[in-house]
Amino acid sequence: METLETQRLLLEPWHERHRAVWRRICRDPEVMRYIATGEIWEADKADEVFDSALSHWQERGFGWRSALDKASGDWLGFVGLNRVGPGTEGVAPDEVEIGWWMTRAVWGRGYADEGATCIRDEGFERVGLDRMIVRFQPANVASRRVSEKIGMHFERNTTGRSGEALSIYALERADWTPHFKSRT
Repeated sequence: METLETQRLLLEPWHERHRAVWRRICRDPEVMRYIATGEIWEADKADEVFDSALSHWQERGFGWRSALDKASGDWLGFVGLNRVGPGTEGVAPDEVEIGWWMTRAVWGRGYADEGATCIRDEGFERVGLDRMIVRFQPANVASRRVSEKIGMHFERNTTGRSGEALSIYALERADWTPHFKSRT
């Protein structure tokens, strides 16, 4: 699969070479604060999720992408598309969501906005989706801001698979304006 490029990021398809940095981000309590129950993930849980993201690419041809700093090559986190799966009340398991986690060192620099905008465009252009959602805990103000910056609109509140409160934001193809182009 191709690598996507933004002004400051390279967005590579999920790959085994980033497993170690993925495990580290899963152990950061601040990053994990708004993920499911808010607890850090041990290596076995991090690996389970990592492997699921690898399988998603093989099965669907899209998925999570490692966000790399274009200048340094440093791993900054991930941005990607994913099937929601079962367990979110009122959301079909085959609904596709945009998600992102960034390392704390780069919070507040606009990398999540930049990467999510690119991934949103990939979802409508290459993947051919008609709709995408974002799920986040209402207290996660930064994720709400990113969602709004990429054109998502509040749809409803619901409950996630771990019993956590979630806000759902959505964007339909008809309301989308493309921003980035990819590179091969």
